[in-house]
Amino acid sequence: MTALISCASINQFTPSTQIILQKEDFTIEGKFKIKINSIRENGYFLLKKQNNTVNLTLGRNYLLPERELTFDYKDLIVLSELINAEDKNFTYKPFPKNLRVEQLISLILGKEDLKQIDSWYINYPQGIKEINGFQVPQKTLLISGDSSIEFILKKFTLI
Repeated sequence: MTALISCASINQFTPSTQIILQKEDFTIEGKFKIKINSIRENGYFLLKKQNNTVNLTLGRNYLLPERELTFDYKDLIVLSELINAEDKNFTYKPFPKNLRVEQLISLILGKEDLKQIDSWYINYPQGIKEINGFQVPQKTLLISGDSSIEFILKKFTLI
C-alpha cells in the first residue's frame, strides 16, 4: 500500500493599498453621506485613477444627471463639490480645505497614518474588510463636531 502525502501553501497575501495607490490604475465605487448643520446630502461616486489623472463621477441618484470632475493625482479636491448648495444658504467653511486627491483616495482605502485633516478626525467605524480581494475599510468617516462626511466603499477594482 502506497500513500501520497503532499502539502500546498495557500497564499494569504493581500496586496498593499500603498503600492496600489502609487503604481496601479484602479476604480473605486461607493456612496457618500454628508451631514453639515441642517444639510443632509447623499449620493454615489465612481473614482477612476489612470496614470496621474483621477476622474470623479458624482451622482445623487440614477435618474438625475451626473457631474464629472477631472483632477491630477496631487491636486487639491474641494469636498463641497459633493453638496448641491445652490438653493441653500450654505457656507463652505466647514469642509476640509487642504485635502489632496491622493489623500482622499488614501482615506477611502484606509491608509493608517492619516488621523486628521484640518479640524476633521478620521475614523473607520467598521474596521477593515476584504472587498474584491483587498483589505480596505468598508466605511470611512470624517467627523468635525456634529458634522460628518461618510464614504461607503462598495467596489474596488484594478484596471
